[in-house]
Amino acid sequence: MASDSHTRGESRGLAAAGAGNTQRYVAWYHELDAWTEYWDVYHPETRGRYYFGDGKTETGLLSRFLPRTSYPPTWTTWTRMALETSSRDAFLEEVRKPDVAAAILEVDALVGRLFTRHFGDAGDPLVRADYLTGVFRFAIDALPPATERDARIPEGDWRKPTAGRHTLDGDIMWFAWALQLEAAHAIDAGRTAQSASVPAAESPHAGWTADDARRALLMAGVACGCPANFAWGGHRRTRAEYRADAETAALLHERGLRWAGDFAAAAVEVHALYRIREWGEP
Repeated sequence: MASDSHTRGESRGLAAAGAGNTQRYVAWYHELDAWTEYWDVYHPETRGRYYFGDGKTETGLLSRFLPRTSYPPTWTTWTRMALETSSRDAFLEEVRKPDVAAAILEVDALVGRLFTRHFGDAGDPLVRADYLTGVFRFAIDALPPATERDARIPEGDWRKPTAGRHTLDGDIMWFAWALQLEAAHAIDAGRTAQSASVPAAESPHAGWTADDARRALLMAGVACGCPANFAWGGHRRTRAEYRADAETAALLHERGLRWAGDFAAAAVEVHALYRIREWGEP
């Protein structure tokens, strides 16, 4: 049997297949963080608008739908929907409230601009494969260190332990990311259906917009990145078939490519991953 270090090395080797794009992956995650968690360092002019505010005059867009010091109804209804203890309608009712919807779409617009800058068109199969490689490397902490950012964050700052890495340690943030995507998709779908008087398209082959394709790819990234993060980190439960090895890396990539063309299927998988995190696999 291969040693644990050997199997981890194999999987990291597979992840490094996109090594030529490493700096672009790093730039994407650096910029996402620069507008959110590290806004005070890189974008002080925003006063934390794309995060939880500055604790003074700006309350922050994320405060309207994600938990930090409290649990907004958007979060609790999403978790209940994922756990199948409440209906999707309750979640939709919350995210379509004007102040919540406005916050979700403003964050979504920022992410969309950054995605286009770093990756391009999510409808392009090559872009999909490229993005999924990047999110996998992010999930297993296989990207180069964030040395510049680490140098900017002083000792004693609560962000210091993670400032030097491009990865995600707070496991609940995978699901927070999924909530934002699912909410934005639902808000746009509702507006499309209302204006057209027909159900909104659920397939890129039935008229998806560029935003639809991007959200599906990002949701597929959550569906692949979350279990990779949990399996490689060993800190949370995920599907028993997922292990820290090259076979799992290839399987997740294959599934991710499929989910990237089906937003609903990707969301269903993320809900299942949340149930496994909470309750274990049935």
